[in-house]
Amino acid sequence: MASASQWEVVGKPKKGKNSPSSKSQKKQSGAKMITIEPNAPVKEDKTIYTAFLEKEEKEQLKAARGNAASARNTNGSVSSANKKPAAPKKKKVEQDGKRPEKVSISTAIAQIDHQELEKNLSESQLKFPDNPDVWLKDLASFLNLKLENVKETDDFYKGKPQGFPLALMPQSSQKVLNSVVKKFSNQMLDNLFYHCVQQMLTEAAKDQCSLGYKMFLQLLAYHKPDITMSKMHQYLELLKTHQNRPALCISILWAVGQCGTKNFKCGFKVWLELMLPMLEVRQVAHYPVEYLEQLVRAHKTVTSADGVVALREYFQVLDVVFSPGFNLSNDLRKRLNDLYPRIKELAYGDNPAQTLRTFFASYLARYNVNANPAIKNELLSCLVKCLTTDKQSFSVWCQLYMKHLVASGYLLEHICNEWSDLASLFDKKLLHETLRSFSVTNEEMETQGRGQREGLAHCQAATKDLVGRLTRASFPWGLLVFFLVSVVASIVMYDILSSPNLRKSKSMSFLEHYGVLAVLEQAWGRISTFFNLAASWLRTNCPVYFAYVRDTVGPFLVLVWTSLKEFVVTSEEVTRPHRAWMLEKVVACYHWVYELSPETWVWCHDAAVLAWEATLDYSIWLWKHAVHLAHEAEHWLTENVFTGSMSSDSIKSTAEWTVRQFQNYTSQAWANILTMVK
Repeated sequence: MASASQWEVVGKPKKGKNSPSSKSQKKQSGAKMITIEPNAPVKEDKTIYTAFLEKEEKEQLKAARGNAASARNTNGSVSSANKKPAAPKKKKVEQDGKRPEKVSISTAIAQIDHQELEKNLSESQLKFPDNPDVWLKDLASFLNLKLENVKETDDFYKGKPQGFPLALMPQSSQKVLNSVVKKFSNQMLDNLFYHCVQQMLTEAAKDQCSLGYKMFLQLLAYHKPDITMSKMHQYLELLKTHQNRPALCISILWAVGQCGTKNFKCGFKVWLELMLPMLEVRQVAHYPVEYLEQLVRAHKTVTSADGVVALREYFQVLDVVFSPGFNLSNDLRKRLNDLYPRIKELAYGDNPAQTLRTFFASYLARYNVNANPAIKNELLSCLVKCLTTDKQSFSVWCQLYMKHLVASGYLLEHICNEWSDLASLFDKKLLHETLRSFSVTNEEMETQGRGQREGLAHCQAATKDLVGRLTRASFPWGLLVFFLVSVVASIVMYDILSSPNLRKSKSMSFLEHYGVLAVLEQAWGRISTFFNLAASWLRTNCPVYFAYVRDTVGPFLVLVWTSLKEFVVTSEEVTRPHRAWMLEKVVACYHWVYELSPETWVWCHDAAVLAWEATLDYSIWLWKHAVHLAHEAEHWLTENVFTGSMSSDSIKSTAEWTVRQFQNYTSQAWANILTMVK
């Protein structure tokens, strides 16, 4: 091998080696193979927008050819080989070097003519008779082209009236657009709304006016408020895509938020699904708060009975308002807190006494010891609201007590701490039964070896404390005040009766010594003076005003009375033949009905006579025996009820003893007071 001048291949030889195929064999095998020919791409439908561009390009090309022809006439020496084709100019404004002046929104919208809209619509219908969705897209594009020279200063028209800018459009043009929109299905309108949102974003990204698309979006949202519900996830993807561009993001929010102008429920749904996630984007967070404020302010007449806020939606708002997870500024958080009570009122419904039982379980489950104090206080106050408003919440609490032992302990502790303010709101009987049930449950858990369960000791202590507060008798302030007033009145009366006259009594001397009598006399003098002045003014002016009213209103009253009498007399004369005719017909009707079944009427008459006679007999019997029955009732009460300590003699003696004791104590107290004074 070393002496060999050529390389040798070391290894096992292959079993077979394919010989290279010739060109003819390749052609034959290629002819036998199945060939796949790709289809031509589907041709796009032309819109009216492209039709405008084609027409404009043709005019520009014609103008360019005319300029080239004139150049050939003036410069005949130029050879055709050296000539360069003239590039078509894009727009006439570029040829002149001038841009069209910007106009105000109100001026541009007021110039929209309904005849132009109808003409554009008819042209689209002729060109695309089988594509009705193209009609609306062309109409939206045409509307945007009409307003391309408008200068927009605000993406969402802050501070403008509701319905701006669509409200500026003439009513005739709005009528044309509404009549067209009403002819299409809901699915087609949903797709059109999404298309207009995309076109609006495209125009805004090019820094061009998109006012026409915005007005068309408003029109669609007013016609079908739930137009965004079917494509909610697509709008959310659009927002996530453009969240780094605040202007475009706010434009999307403004467009989808137009649903809330006519329907609070749809607007609130849009706020929860689309605007709520945008609170985490600092550059956009202000718009969702402003939109919710405007939504609540615009729908003040929405009642709780309309069911516009569901249970899940309410708790979403609760989490947003009180959760520190949303990095909101203090101003935005304060504004959300101001809106929260209205949302809670709508969620509770028109009859909270029947609906709060469903909220109680969710409130109890959401309570967390590690949560921030704001949401814990709100949950505790809401739980107390449920217990004091809906009595069925107590039974729900009993069912969930073992499952939410920790939360129940903190709720019991909160009720104990605020018992002085909450005592008048609770149903004492229901609360006592609930606490007794909790005590039994606590004892069962201890006997079953679950005494170390988290929250059990807390619940036992809170339950015991609350039971003590509930069974503890309150101080009888009312009885004390009544007793003091009675004592003072008795002393004063005894002093006056034991004195020769009122002036010489010690009570009057006491009042005179401390100046109370002088103040009372001064007040009485002023009251008498004012009373005399008022009485003299009335005696002087009442006759004058009465005469004036009589002279002014009297003729009109006389005229009204005369007209009323004439009307009654005339009505009686005019309706006399009609009443006679009616009486005749009633009599005829009575005879006709009677002739249908005389036996029935005779039977009814006999039955009525028998009923009257029976009623009369029993009434006379009751009247005759009423005194006897009263004596029997009195005798029975005396024998069975008013006996022993409840007898009349016992009650009389007890009352006399009470009066004597009261007199004795009063006399002793008065004697002690006199002794202390002397």
